[in-house]
Amino acid sequence: MRIKKYVAKSMREALLQIKEELGEDAIILKTTKLQKKVFGIGGPDEIEVTAAVDEEAAARKTASQSAPAYTPLHLTGDTGVYNRPRTSPNPLGIGPAIPEPAAPNIRPYFQRQTYPKSRREILEEQQDAQASKAKAEEEIRALKSDMQELKDLVKSVLANTLSNNANAKAQNERPETAHSAPSINQQIPPSSIDAAMNMPAGDGAWNLFVKLLVDSEVKPEIAKRLVSSISGNFSDAEFENKLAATLGSQFPVSGPLRLKKGQPLVVAFVGPTGSGKTTTLAKLAAHCCLSKNKKISIITADTYRIAAIEQIRTFAEIVKVGLQVIFSPDEIGAALNECEGSDVIFVDTAGRSQRNKEHMEELRILLETLRPDETHLVLSATTKDSALSEMVRNYSSIKANRLLFTKLDETAKLGNIFNAVSEAGIPVSYFTTGQSVPDDIELAQAGKFVKRLMERRVM
Repeated sequence: MRIKKYVAKSMREALLQIKEELGEDAIILKTTKLQKKVFGIGGPDEIEVTAAVDEEAAARKTASQSAPAYTPLHLTGDTGVYNRPRTSPNPLGIGPAIPEPAAPNIRPYFQRQTYPKSRREILEEQQDAQASKAKAEEEIRALKSDMQELKDLVKSVLANTLSNNANAKAQNERPETAHSAPSINQQIPPSSIDAAMNMPAGDGAWNLFVKLLVDSEVKPEIAKRLVSSISGNFSDAEFENKLAATLGSQFPVSGPLRLKKGQPLVVAFVGPTGSGKTTTLAKLAAHCCLSKNKKISIITADTYRIAAIEQIRTFAEIVKVGLQVIFSPDEIGAALNECEGSDVIFVDTAGRSQRNKEHMEELRILLETLRPDETHLVLSATTKDSALSEMVRNYSSIKANRLLFTKLDETAKLGNIFNAVSEAGIPVSYFTTGQSVPDDIELAQAGKFVKRLMERRVM
């Protein structure tokens, strides 16, 4: 037995050395990873391989390979049949001589050496595991939220479909209950009245009404400008009516959906995440389908949220309306063709932050390809005044021609809405006041909104 060690830069190089010196019969006994050091500093890694070969077995193998591979039983000596000299392993001379089979090329087996992981590798694996766990938990929370929203939506639709169309129409068209306008003294506490009376004159004589509007979160400069625009001698009640009319003139509304003849009305909903686009779409779609008996189709491009597609698909199946899902603007044409014959096509989009330029550009391209008749910017009434105005400004690039405000039941002060609408000049289409489908939605009316603004009561 001959044993020898080899040091090489790689296992491949070591095997070549072993094969060249010990031959193909050598076997690998041990492999060790070495780290070369130069002046005490770690250099490139090397590998030490211990190999061995049984020289006696190799000699016997060589001898057996040199002997004739095949000797016929009827041949003896150096002569063949009829005592003719045998000069070839092919005595008949027919075809080429049959070569001896080559010895199989069997490579020696060696066990792959495993090395302990470094501290850095262990730390990176731990960080990756923590990040994956946090991502999974976030996805689970989002999924639970979406599923709860879906359950509420389905429950509401099923409850409302039990009523017949006549009752739904009567509920939708019932006359508004008259409210007597409370006096100013009933609306503002005495301390606020005293403060308003002590305000210096100069922006108008009716500082009490300025205080009223400012308490409703109308911007002070807007409140002073509107109050000062009313001139003349009026009683409190007369001035209040004049002020309400002035506020209404600064609050444009669009009216209901206007169907088109011979082709569907395409209505798109855009807005930031969480503003209530999908729920609002469901309310209008259910109202048009169940109360107005119109043929409705839905196209959704909201493929970013977890379970968003399943949520809208479940709703479409309950209300029995067509649904198309698109993943890029290139699919809009085919989706519109599938909706042929519909009276209204509602288009749902993914929530977009007004500060993300890349997402806003994707939304702009989508709407340019879609070319909707109406684009409703859906905003929450609970949003702060400054953020609401910023959203309206930054969404101007997508050319929204309607504003739609949700969650008015969650706030008593509506000044932020008035500020955004009066500054943007974009008409308001609808208000939503709850989660019930399709009941908790109403057409925006300037007089009704101003009255609630001045009374500081929820919708």
